[in-house]
Amino acid sequence: MADDLRPVDSSLELVDVIRQVRRRWRMKLALRGALGVAGLGLVVLLVSAYGLEAWRFTPRSILTFRIILAVALAGLVTWLLVRPLMRRASDEQVALYLEEHEPSLQAAIISAVEAGRGRGDGVYSASLVRRLVESAIDKCREIEGGRSIERATVTRDGATLAALALAAAAIFLLGPAYLRHALSALLVVSRDVEAAAPYRIEVLPGNATVPRGADQSITARLSGFDADQASLMVRKTPGAAYDRVPLLKGADGKYEGMLFDLAAPVEYLVEANGVRSGTYTLKVVELPYVDRLELEYHFPAYTGLPPQKVEEGGDIAVVKGTEVRLRAVPTMAAKAGDIVLSDKVRAPLAAVADGGTPAPLTGRFTVDAKGFYRIELDGPSGERLPASPQYTIDALADRPPTVSIAKPGRDTQASPIEEVFVEARADDDFGVKDLDLVYSVNGGAEKTIRLFEGKKRLAEVSAGHTFYLEELAVKPGDFVSYYAKAVDNDATEGPKPAMSDMYFVRIRPLSKDFKRAASDAQQGGGGGGGQQNQVGALSEQQRQIVAATFNVQRDRRKMSADKVRENSTVLALSQSRLREQVEGLLTRMNSRLVQQDPSFKKVAELLPQAVTEMKTAESKLQGVKPEAALAPEQKALQLLQQAEEEYEMQVQVQRQQGGGGGGSAMSQDLADLFEMEL
Repeated sequence: MADDLRPVDSSLELVDVIRQVRRRWRMKLALRGALGVAGLGLVVLLVSAYGLEAWRFTPRSILTFRIILAVALAGLVTWLLVRPLMRRASDEQVALYLEEHEPSLQAAIISAVEAGRGRGDGVYSASLVRRLVESAIDKCREIEGGRSIERATVTRDGATLAALALAAAAIFLLGPAYLRHALSALLVVSRDVEAAAPYRIEVLPGNATVPRGADQSITARLSGFDADQASLMVRKTPGAAYDRVPLLKGADGKYEGMLFDLAAPVEYLVEANGVRSGTYTLKVVELPYVDRLELEYHFPAYTGLPPQKVEEGGDIAVVKGTEVRLRAVPTMAAKAGDIVLSDKVRAPLAAVADGGTPAPLTGRFTVDAKGFYRIELDGPSGERLPASPQYTIDALADRPPTVSIAKPGRDTQASPIEEVFVEARADDDFGVKDLDLVYSVNGGAEKTIRLFEGKKRLAEVSAGHTFYLEELAVKPGDFVSYYAKAVDNDATEGPKPAMSDMYFVRIRPLSKDFKRAASDAQQGGGGGGGQQNQVGALSEQQRQIVAATFNVQRDRRKMSADKVRENSTVLALSQSRLREQVEGLLTRMNSRLVQQDPSFKKVAELLPQAVTEMKTAESKLQGVKPEAALAPEQKALQLLQQAEEEYEMQVQVQRQQGGGGGGSAMSQDLADLFEMEL
């Protein structure tokens, strides 16, 4: 039509409107086609991903679905995008399309186009054509040249296409992992199908040559997936059915198995959860191999164990420092070989003359760490060849001794002139070297008494010691703490110490039990005994804190740093609660009893000192320093016990003087205060 119209401005403007509407129409067709291709293509892609997962991403399935996806996308693009755009629309069809979407034009555009085409036939005069064109242009200007044609449809299709793209991204990013694997395998066609497979099984030794009669270990590692079980598939001739042998899963995630006594070539592969590895071949040739392995263990001298022979050797589990003497009988003559330890160290093997035919080879090595070993022998051409499976070496650690206090086995009480017998007991798998009794008075410097010195190796030791308290110059309110310590005979890594729990001997006044019993009898077996129990509970709590702190310090090498911090924090809280109880008791004493009865003044003087020591212990425990907290804790224990002894002494005096009068009432008040804090 453009060639038929007169080259006037109005005609050119009408041609431009027709072209612009044609472009928008084609853009609508292209956008709608792209939306269809994207939607149906996503469906094809998801179906292909599901199919690949069902077939476990085998190379054949990847190739098949690559072809299916390519054909499907090509068909969709051709049918939904290329075919509609290949249609050519005449000016009359475009004008009719414009009239249909803009009824306000009232057929002005189609009339102008038809008039322009009919002018050459004399149907329309030039002036009439010009008026029709000018009228059409005026109306086109009113609708902005047709720019608003199906603007809403184009916008909607564009938004739908963008939403589809976001949905596809979410599906592949947030969906199952196999979707992402499939996307990579299907779209990155530059990689071959084997490399594109995300699920693989790596198999060792793969293709290999092994000696006739050898045992061959097979190791498989799964890549990209996991499975509860894996199987070794073996066949001796091509075309035969595979024999299935289950593999064992190790702690490191590897699957391991063994093929025994290989006499002919075999093909094998590994299968797990529907995924198969490549197929490999083990060739069998005449090479030297270990037919029989004999071991002899020579344990460290400190263990006192005699040498031990193992006729059918293999895996080794012995204490560190053990010398292993090895004798290997090969299937055919070999001049020499090596014991390969953890692929790092080699110990030589030498043939033994007159040891038989073929001649056995001997060597030795010392077990000092966990690992593995294998045998390598010289082949007929002098090359060094693997001649045995890989065996494990488990280096057992010498356990520390166990030690305990057998007698009395608990905290006790005694007067300053009594004797206290303590028996310690220790045992060790390879003998106790030394057994000591360690004690201190009131948390002072520790002193050690040697109970046993291991000149003779003994697996179990019991020994005792009698404390003569009079020689220790202790007085009521003091205490003696003690524990046992033992070391073993480990000469490889050095003697390892062990300690028992800590126990206490509390020093009480002479004949105190008799006096208290008499007083209790006078009062019907009530108040005095009950008050003593209430008062003594404070020191009992402090003893428990001291013992727990000792245990944390003793065992901290076996604990993680977080565990030590946690235990120290718990002890600090326990010490804080006890301190608050003592402070509450002290406040009530000062306000009620000391002013009424100055005889309890010394009790009120001892308790603040105990509070000070407790605060120091709390600070050390909060700083995770249990070893530094022991001294102030034990000092606080001594002060609490002295306060309790002073209290009980005053109670006894007042009972003797008052015969159950005011003094007894005063002591009952103090006992009530203790009970309130407990």
